[in-house]
Amino acid sequence: MTRKIKKVAIFLGALVIVAAGLTGCATERDPINRVQPYALEKTFFVGENLTDFADNPEFYTQGTLIDVGGYGASQDGLFVSTYAQSMSRMRWQITEDLLLGRLAYERIEGADGRGVGKSTNDGTIVVAFRIEKHFDIVRAYNPSTGEELNIIEENAYDRPWYEREYIRVDWSKNLNTDSYDFDTLSLLGVYGGITYEPMTIDITDPNDPNAPEFDLENGYFDITNKTFAKPGLIDLSSFGWGIDTFPACFLPNEFMSGTFPAGSCNPVELTIRQSFRKVIDTDYEPVDWDGYRFQAFGAFLKERFGYSRNYGMSDEQWHRFITRYNIWERSHYYDDPAGMTGAIECYTPETTPFGADPHRDDDGNGTQDECEAVGSGSRCDTFRQRCTLPFAFRKTVTIPWYFTSNGNQEFFDASELAAHEWDVAIRIGARTGQYAECESIGASNCLERFPIFFGQQGDAVDAVRLAHEIDDCRRGLAYAGQDCDQLAETLGTQRGYDPGVIAVARMPEIIVLCHSPVEFNDHVGCGYPRLPEGVSSLMCNQAREENNEELIQTCDQAINVRLGDLRYHQVNVLVDPATPSPWGIYTDA
Repeated sequence: MTRKIKKVAIFLGALVIVAAGLTGCATERDPINRVQPYALEKTFFVGENLTDFADNPEFYTQGTLIDVGGYGASQDGLFVSTYAQSMSRMRWQITEDLLLGRLAYERIEGADGRGVGKSTNDGTIVVAFRIEKHFDIVRAYNPSTGEELNIIEENAYDRPWYEREYIRVDWSKNLNTDSYDFDTLSLLGVYGGITYEPMTIDITDPNDPNAPEFDLENGYFDITNKTFAKPGLIDLSSFGWGIDTFPACFLPNEFMSGTFPAGSCNPVELTIRQSFRKVIDTDYEPVDWDGYRFQAFGAFLKERFGYSRNYGMSDEQWHRFITRYNIWERSHYYDDPAGMTGAIECYTPETTPFGADPHRDDDGNGTQDECEAVGSGSRCDTFRQRCTLPFAFRKTVTIPWYFTSNGNQEFFDASELAAHEWDVAIRIGARTGQYAECESIGASNCLERFPIFFGQQGDAVDAVRLAHEIDDCRRGLAYAGQDCDQLAETLGTQRGYDPGVIAVARMPEIIVLCHSPVEFNDHVGCGYPRLPEGVSSLMCNQAREENNEELIQTCDQAINVRLGDLRYHQVNVLVDPATPSPWGIYTDA
C-alpha cells in the first residue's frame, strides 16, 4: 500500500512539473473586450471628484440647423445654418437617470444666484439627456472564488451608481424641448411660427456622416438629432368663409403668400447638431458697446441683464457686449503671460474707493490710475477686474476660417478674396489702435513705431493688393525664394505706396480661409493633419459622390470641419437648393 501511494505521489508530482513547464512556455492571450461603444468617463463631464461640484469644468454649447429635408420645405425661414441658438456656458450634472446641462451663470445677474459659483450647480437647465447605464470597466471575475478572468467587461453592480466611473447616454433626444432661451427646437417655434414634433433617432453608426463626434482629449463632442416641422398654414378667418386656416402649400404665392407649387404639404425633417466644447480662457477682453460707441458704428451684440434689489430690473446693469473675434494673444498684463498669473487687479474694494470711477485718469497721462503699475496706456477691464496689456505690447494671432466639408468649391476663390479683405481691414484696425494709444499717452515717434496710412479708399485698395502678394509669397505661391518682407518694401516703393500701406502688408495675417479637408498648401494656421500634396478638397467631395473608399480614407485623415462644429470658425457655401433660399447670414458663437 505504501509503495502504491509513493508511485501515485511521484506521478502527480511529474504532472505538476509538466503543467508548470507548459504554463511557463505559454503566452497570455489578450483579454476579450466586451465593452460596448460610447462608454464615456464621468470625469470628462464633472471633473475628477464625481460628487463635488467645485471641480466641474464649464462647456460652451450651441445647436445649429444643419439640414432641411429637401427642396420644397416651405416652413417660414427654415434653411441650413440658420436658427443657431445663442451660445451658452454650462456645467454638467450627473444624476441617476439624467445628464443635465445647467447654465454656469445667472440668467439675470444679481437676481437669484442660480448658476453662480462652484459650490452648487443649480443654474437653468439648458439640455437634458437620459442616462442608460452607470458602470465601471473592469476584469470579469468568478463570483465564487474572486478569481479574475481574461475578460474586460462593464460592471454595473459592485458599486453604487454615483461611484461608478462611466456612463452611457441616450443622445437620441434632448428632453429639454421647451426652454425658449436655450433650445433650438423651441426657438424655431418662436421665430417662425412653426409647430414641430421631436423625432427620436440615435445616429451611432460610425460610418454615418452625422455620427457623434467625440474628441474628448481636446474637450469637445457633438451629437445630431432630428425633428419634424409641420407645414405652414394661412389665416383665412378675416374673409368670413367659414375656413379659419388653410395649408399654404395648396395656394399660390399671389394669394396670401402661399407656397404652391414648390411648397411641400408634408412635415419636413430637420437635422440639428448640438455641440459642446470645454471652456478655455483665451484672455478675452469684453467691451460694453453702449449707445455712445454705437454712434461710431453698429455691431452685433449679446445682451446681459441685471437686477437690483432696490429697483428690480436695472438699466445700469443692462450690458450690450459686442461680439467680436479675439485677435490678441494676450489682452491683460501678467507677470507670467504663458501661465496667465500675476495679474494687476483693478475695480476691487481695495483699488476703487466707494463711488470712484475705476477708469479715472486724474493726472491725464493716458494711463488709468488703478493700472499705473502697468503704465503706457493700460486700462481697467471692469468685467475681468484686471489691468489690460497696452496695445503697444500686444501680439495678434491667426484666426482660421474653414470652408465646411461638402461646401460648393466653385466659390472658394471668391470667398478667399473676401476673407483676405476682412483680414487687411482687421490688420488696419489693430495697427490703428496701437498708434492711437501711443498718441494718447504723449509718446514720441508714434508714426515710426506704428506706421499707418491716413488716406481714403485708394490707400485701402493698395493695402489689400500688396498684402495679397506678400501673403502668397509667404506661402510659396509666388515670388519663390525671395525675402517677403523686403519684397513688400520693394514693390510698395516702386508703386509709390504710402509707408503705412507697406507696413500693413508686412503684418502677419489675422484671418485666413482654409479648405476642408485642409489642403497641403493651406496657411500654417489651418492646422494639421492635412491632405497630401496633389489631393484637393474638391477631389474629396467627388470621392464621396463616387464612393471611392481608398480616397475617402485619405481625405478622412485630414482636418474636416462639419456644419455646427464649435471648434472652428466656418464659411458655409451650400450646394443643394432650398425654399426659401439661404442668404448671407451671420451666426454668432
